[in-house]
Amino acid sequence: MPRLKLSLQQRIESHIVSKDDCWLTDLCCCRYGYPRIRVNGKTEKASRVMFRLNYGEIPSHLYVCHKCDNRACVNPEHLFLGTQKENMTDMANKGRSTIGSRNPRAKLSEDDVVEIKCLLSEGKLNCQEISNLYGVDRKVISGIKNGKIWKHVAYSEFITTNLTKNKET
Repeated sequence: MPRLKLSLQQRIESHIVSKDDCWLTDLCCCRYGYPRIRVNGKTEKASRVMFRLNYGEIPSHLYVCHKCDNRACVNPEHLFLGTQKENMTDMANKGRSTIGSRNPRAKLSEDDVVEIKCLLSEGKLNCQEISNLYGVDRKVISGIKNGKIWKHVAYSEFITTNLTKNKET
């Protein structure tokens, strides 16, 4: 019996196992949790394919983002286009980023960084001495000092808060 050729939309829909709110598939996922499907001999993220099928081509500089924050979802109503920066901002606004101490590999906390910034501003200790105190590489302290890392920790807000607390006591 001849095998029927399914359209790309039908192929994806044949793999959808849940259509509650997010549409979940039984497609294999990449290591980051995005389902993939082969299209014309090339493996693509199923969410990108679903976006194209429902809304048209995707400009090369844009990403397909998820309103639902579920990487495995292929529901076209949950997908929107954004730049890398917009996608990262969306992630941070929803509290999903692993910035600072939320990063499982972080050796410092935000409080540590504030203390380090205080020590740097006092100028009594150099980067190597501070790095020894906190058990991190000197480059980490230098990165904090130069504003390259831990940028989200606002030292000036800490100073203002502590000055206000000190006046109250």
